[in-house]
Amino acid sequence: MKEMKKSKGPLTSTATDILVVRVTNKGQVGSQATTSKRKGKELKTQKVTCGWYIHASRSNPESDWFIRTLNQTHTCLQTRKLRACTASLISKKIFDQVEANPDNIPLRAIQDHFQKTYQVGVTMDNVFREKDKERKHITGDYTKQYEMLRDYVLELQASNPDTTVKIDVCSEPNPDSPTRQFRRIYVCLGPLKKGFKACLRDLLGFDGAFMKGPFLGQVLSAVGLDSNNGIYPLAYGIVESENTESWKWFLDNIGDDLDLGRNSNFTFISDRQKEFSQYDKEAC
Repeated sequence: MKEMKKSKGPLTSTATDILVVRVTNKGQVGSQATTSKRKGKELKTQKVTCGWYIHASRSNPESDWFIRTLNQTHTCLQTRKLRACTASLISKKIFDQVEANPDNIPLRAIQDHFQKTYQVGVTMDNVFREKDKERKHITGDYTKQYEMLRDYVLELQASNPDTTVKIDVCSEPNPDSPTRQFRRIYVCLGPLKKGFKACLRDLLGFDGAFMKGPFLGQVLSAVGLDSNNGIYPLAYGIVESENTESWKWFLDNIGDDLDLGRNSNFTFISDRQKEFSQYDKEAC
């Protein structure tokens, strides 16, 4: 029965009873043609099936199967379109690849993987849909995560006393809409704030980094130095872009948390962003 698994075309089985089974290969032979007469006219058709055939039987339901007739010659063409290659199968096979690289894995690479590994052709549309479905399953839906932002803030404040979280939103285009659109968030955990004030060193480093995903933005961070000259994280924020207005909003929040004034003796270290330098001059 191993030959049945190597068949190139779709197999069709016919079981007359529990003792006899016949299996034929319905794979199409594209290079041959047959003619038939209908109403005095000769018609050409390409529907020539493969001659692969097996006939097996057994003496009783408890005995082994015996092959009575077997034609192992294949004349059909191999196809890469299989009904067994469903959307669920594609999702299952690409899960590990998407989990390792949810954003940057090319669609063409997934197609080539199926062709080389399983000798199956999949369309670009199917690959795109299943990759997007698995990415959402792995990383979560971004929109739903933003909808849970206030719950995240309440959990932070409940778990970390004296935590400062500020959310800046803007109005929707529709003034009657009950929702608001996310713009910025600032987070300074209470224990980190308390530790920084207890071991105060008048030095803060600032930097920004790009965010990836469907909702772009910048992550702004502020760090200090602890007693062992190690990096001490103090606060972070997510803003729409790295500009003068966003840096001013971020630094004003840090100043409020640390009770800093214009006469405070602090040293700031940055990556020489022009937006940060411009705000520094305005503050002076």
